[in-house]
Amino acid sequence: MTYLIFFIVAVACSALITPIVRRMAISAGFVVEPRKDRWHKNATPVLGGIGFVVPCIVILFCRFGLSMPVLAIAVGGTLIFILGLLDDLRPLSPQIKFIGQIIITALLINMGVVIEIIPYPVVAVPLTFLWFVGLTNAFNLLDNMDGLSAGVAAISSCALFIFSVQSGKTSLALCSIVLSGSCVGFLLYNFNPARIFMGDCGSMFLGFMLAAISITGTWKHASSVVVTLLVPVLILGIPIFDTAFVTVMRKLRGRPVSQGGRDHISHRLVALGLSERNTVLFLYAVTAVFALSALFYRKINPLAFVVLAFIFIAGLFYFCLFLGNAERPGAGNRQAMITSKRVEGFLVHARRFFEIFMDLVLVAVAYFSAYLIRFESGLAGGTLDLFIQTFPLIIIIKFSVFYYFGLYQTVWRHVGVRDFVNIAKAVFVSSLVIVAIILMYSRFKNFSRAVFVVDGMLTLILITGSHFFMRILREYFETLPAGGKRVLIIGAGDAGEMVLREIRNNPVLKYHVVGFLDDDTFKQKRKIHGVQVLGRIEDIGSVAQRTGAREAVIAIPSASDDIREHIISTCRQHNVSCRPFLTSNEGE
Repeated sequence: MTYLIFFIVAVACSALITPIVRRMAISAGFVVEPRKDRWHKNATPVLGGIGFVVPCIVILFCRFGLSMPVLAIAVGGTLIFILGLLDDLRPLSPQIKFIGQIIITALLINMGVVIEIIPYPVVAVPLTFLWFVGLTNAFNLLDNMDGLSAGVAAISSCALFIFSVQSGKTSLALCSIVLSGSCVGFLLYNFNPARIFMGDCGSMFLGFMLAAISITGTWKHASSVVVTLLVPVLILGIPIFDTAFVTVMRKLRGRPVSQGGRDHISHRLVALGLSERNTVLFLYAVTAVFALSALFYRKINPLAFVVLAFIFIAGLFYFCLFLGNAERPGAGNRQAMITSKRVEGFLVHARRFFEIFMDLVLVAVAYFSAYLIRFESGLAGGTLDLFIQTFPLIIIIKFSVFYYFGLYQTVWRHVGVRDFVNIAKAVFVSSLVIVAIILMYSRFKNFSRAVFVVDGMLTLILITGSHFFMRILREYFETLPAGGKRVLIIGAGDAGEMVLREIRNNPVLKYHVVGFLDDDTFKQKRKIHGVQVLGRIEDIGSVAQRTGAREAVIAIPSASDDIREHIISTCRQHNVSCRPFLTSNEGE
């Protein structure tokens, strides 16, 4: 009940102070005008971070006073807020902000806030610096779309609240719930469409506070170093991966990391067809899934948790890889074209390397998981020795067979049933070779045959899943309206399906297919690749009015000239431009 009261108080204070800050910011002229490298469309006041930082800090000081470690967290949060506020009032250079973050982090370390799971200061202290500075800037970069940074912080704070309660740290739990409530109160004005932005004073404060809460005290209650490291990474996964994604993409294009732009994960999701609001809600959901998965670490075997965490991280990596290919570097002049080609060449080689590296991770996860499933008590003694001894053999055999079957010559975006069969054959043959070698040299002494059966099944699932994941993402986002001309396809046969694929595979055409028209009664209301047959050809007027389509493509190669002329005439009567689809034979 105490936690709930503090949460409500934090929400109420933030909700009351934020509109006051908004009016003051407008009066003082602290308003951000729309720019090409920014996402908002209307002039919007900034300094909104004051609205949730002040109540959060005041509540913590009133509740805990000079009690450690909350005092250290509150002092550090206040200082980082002041640094961000100075940057909002008069922009500071990235170097000055970075130095300021290091100084404030050093102060917290001196007050005892350090990664406690690592007993060696020579490792723990640099890692603490990296964690604080990295996460502070991660939230600073994440603040690029209405409500995104505040919402992610609210969800992450709730997860850290539960984590702190489970660890018996009531002070940190209260600190987390107050931070979450402050963010929720601010979200009333910051969610799409935002009426105020938080500015650096807010985003840097959120990152710094979450970094402090996630490592203070709770670390020493975990039994596994790896698990302990993965829990905060998963809870704060979205800002961490967004920062890594933006950093890599900007470095590849020769841009400063601190320079703003529309190249974040959220921006690319919008470019692929999601609305701004749905993009923010989607990233909220991903944050919640990652946070919940981290909180289940106490309920399952720590080794199994590590396996699941790596699968989650691999999935997010493939998602980022997909987004990285969603927008090609532009080439407005010769120098830009040279840069673009260099970047593209590097990306091609980097992608091939990461495809193999991620398969290596998945193969290791599959083999390790097979042992965990077979030996529920865990890997220890002779079982662990067998795993270590055979692991190099597993890697050598599987990747040799994978290469032989041409798994790394496939273009993932076009992967299909034949590729699945090829992967299945590669997995089966590699498992057969491994079993034959072990049978030949050890007669399966001390080995479990079930391990290799389970390993083969898991390898097939993980490798197939990773290869098909990219195509699933591409086909899903292709069904979203991403702008361009809304077009109808007349003819829901093989030619119509081919026209649909051609339009989706060539974004440069700037078409969005809204439906099919076909006189076949059987095809009515059915779908082709998610696009519905909306009616007959004579219904084009009502269908065009309902869908907003102003153009149609005839995809009936067998239609006579009279039928084509009739279709074109019908389209003209309803102010819909129409052109026939030409097969390769007709075009010759």
